Amino acid sequence: MKQTVKKHLINLRGSRINKKIVVFESDDWGSIRIPNDTIKQELLEEGLIRSKDAFSKFDTLETSDDFTSLFDVLKSFKDKNGNNPVITANIILNNPDFNTIKETNFEEYHSEPFYKTYLSYPGSENAFETLKSGINQNLITPQFHGKEHLNVVRWMDFLKAGDQRYHFAFERGCFSIDEKSAQNRRGNLMAAYDYENDSELDYVKRSIREGLKQFEEIFGIKSKTTVAPCYVWDEHVEKTFLAENVQGLQSSYQQNIPSPGAAFKKRYPYSGQKNKLGQLYFVRNSLFEPSINANIDWVEKCMESIAIAFKWGKPAIIGTHRINFCGRLDINQRNKNLEDLKLLLTKMLKKWPEIEFMDSPTISDFYNANQ
Repeated sequence: MKQTVKKHLINLRGSRINKKIVVFESDDWGSIRIPNDTIKQELLEEGLIRSKDAFSKFDTLETSDDFTSLFDVLKSFKDKNGNNPVITANIILNNPDFNTIKETNFEEYHSEPFYKTYLSYPGSENAFETLKSGINQNLITPQFHGKEHLNVVRWMDFLKAGDQRYHFAFERGCFSIDEKSAQNRRGNLMAAYDYENDSELDYVKRSIREGLKQFEEIFGIKSKTTVAPCYVWDEHVEKTFLAENVQGLQSSYQQNIPSPGAAFKKRYPYSGQKNKLGQLYFVRNSLFEPSINANIDWVEKCMESIAIAFKWGKPAIIGTHRINFCGRLDINQRNKNLEDLKLLLTKMLKKWPEIEFMDSPTISDFYNANQ
């Protein structure tokens, strides 16, 4: 009951629309996490990750087969306008270049684009071409998630200081270990836009500007929307995005605002809300996250959330991380999730045949044209 009430509250505010729109938003594509099962076990034995953490258990770089399998599901469904469901894939553009960083004796950060990282992961060698094929078929739409999914400044500080935990992971091509120190506001170092001082904020702003330019060079389009890694951002980040003409801000129901020397401040945006700069917020009011908790019926949970969104005249914006569709660490888990996705799409189209599938840039344009 408490969760149901919460779903109503998420959708309560803001203007209503007279369409039943469904948007799938999926984060973390392109980013490394756990390289393989062997390294996962080594990190577990060192106590650097937790066996019950779903992201440490399942999250890894996608393969070409992961893309193909997802696209096969999406191609088998159409809305009333003949459009397939489309995944808004929020992409991390770069991963650490571990070899070059080591060559500098950990004094300089260096990175490589995600499509180069693909080449060093078995099964991912053709993933970029497969991704581009999905883009051309309107099955997946890339948007900017970040230049890195990593707080680079803090990570490099740990490496420079000789921290054995981070060096152990580094030697295994990994950075996403637990970080529970009192100086850190999260359980890891993946909140790229968190900062403690003006110098760190300057780095964040520069990474956004450079990342958006790189995004356009890679995909040949500008990113109209974005989502902050770990939902951590503030008005300085928003101003930086506005200067690069990013008009839509994807979000969870809760925004985490950096406050130097203190815990995150909390803010609760709603879909269709505009900030002081005129940028639109779009809040994920539905979830499809079967890899995160196997004890939940995610199809029924998502159906309930969609129904509540439609009741309040809101688009159903479904958050579903990359973790649910990557199979390097557990192919059976991925395949089960895809079957659940099929079931979800079957049920929603049967219950609401008037559904229209959109991606995040399109729903942003829709709101700008109708508000």
